[in-house]
Amino acid sequence: MEDRSKQFKVGVVVVATVLVTALLVVMTSDISLLPFQNQYQLQVLVPQAPGVAPDTPVRRRGILIGRVDTVEDTDAGALLTINVQEGKGVKTNEIARIQTSLIGDAVVEFTPAGPPQGAQQVQPGGPPLRGMYNPSPLDLMANLQGDLKLTIQELGRAGGEVAELANRLNTVLGEQDPQRIDRLLTSTETAMGNFSSLTANLNDVVGDEQFKAQLKDGLAQLPTVINDAKEILQVLEQAVVSADENLKNLQGLTKPLGERGPEIVNAMELSVDNLSELLGEVALLAKNLNSKDGTIGKLIHDDELYRGLAATVSQASQAMSQVTATITEVRGVITDPTIERRIQQILYNVWVASDKIARDPGRVLRGVVSRNRELPIK
Repeated sequence: MEDRSKQFKVGVVVVATVLVTALLVVMTSDISLLPFQNQYQLQVLVPQAPGVAPDTPVRRRGILIGRVDTVEDTDAGALLTINVQEGKGVKTNEIARIQTSLIGDAVVEFTPAGPPQGAQQVQPGGPPLRGMYNPSPLDLMANLQGDLKLTIQELGRAGGEVAELANRLNTVLGEQDPQRIDRLLTSTETAMGNFSSLTANLNDVVGDEQFKAQLKDGLAQLPTVINDAKEILQVLEQAVVSADENLKNLQGLTKPLGERGPEIVNAMELSVDNLSELLGEVALLAKNLNSKDGTIGKLIHDDELYRGLAATVSQASQAMSQVTATITEVRGVITDPTIERRIQQILYNVWVASDKIARDPGRVLRGVVSRNRELPIK
């Protein structure tokens, strides 16, 4: 009886242990990923996937949504096939990141990589999603191992240089020369005082609000001044180009003049001589015209002669009018052609005489007033 009682108690303990273990397993596991749950598959392509294996958890914003089914090695990288629970999808603005812990456990985490506006749920059967691998602290330490070694070596070299500098300072300042140290400290104190004064003066100048405003205005106008200077330089460049073209044109004009310079100078000298001679003759002519001995001079200076000449011309004109009237009257009486032709000749001669007197009034005075037509020889 006692053996059966012990066996019964052992059996109860075993059954209770199994039930508690199953209860703990159910409580600590994700029931949603049981085999009988509806799932769909997505593929993720990452450059490398250390620590990722089948059943590696897949999370979205820290929440478990599935597990890794298979891991394949391809030329483009590691291709992960994951089982995602129905109703817990992945958006197009999310990216898969592989993270590993210090002990090597890996997890595939989907995190947002862009704005959620316009993002849609990824459907199964499409192209593989892009993913990336976040190095673990151990990977970072392994990558920094070489740099850390170089850094330690540089620190050691810098420490040696500092020690050498300290030895030099001890050599310079440690030879029982307190006066040199006092002079050095005094010079340092003076330099600091001067620097303080300079800083105070600079603060007085720069700290003025009016000066600050003027400085800001000047800096604001600086781009305008630069643009004006550029425009002035462009205008000057155009002026230089125009001046160069004008010089080239002037050179084309002056080169023939330089080649024919002697001929042009001789021609100019000849023209000046002719002009001088012409001006001399004009002066002589003007002098003769102004002389009282000549006909024109007597007409200009002798009023009585001028009035007599005018009266003679007037009488001749009246006579011509009378003769014309008389001829007109006679023409009506005389019918002989010979007499009419002689009368026409007489009228023609009278017209010629009056025309000559009008052109050269001196003809009337010829024989009365002496006329000097000979010009003095220069």
